[in-house]
Amino acid sequence: MSARTRRDGSSIKSLRAGEVACDATASVDDIEASATRATTLRYDATAGQFVYNWQTPKQPGRCYSVTMTTQDGSSLVAFFRLK
Repeated sequence: MSARTRRDGSSIKSLRAGEVACDATASVDDIEASATRATTLRYDATAGQFVYNWQTPKQPGRCYSVTMTTQDGSSLVAFFRLK
């Protein structure tokens, strides 16, 4: 992300999630699962990170990517394998 990009909701152009092919050789880091009804993307200035609470599909073993694109065209991608 560009250093000039504002780190609040106005800097976000899009947020997309989609199923992708799983990579059997990828390393796996377990993450804490937490349920929420709020799915708003926000920036936590104290932690210095974007936060998005995503209700994942109920399909264990499938893989997904989540891509956030900013107004300047920069993007961040995270990959997930569901348990």
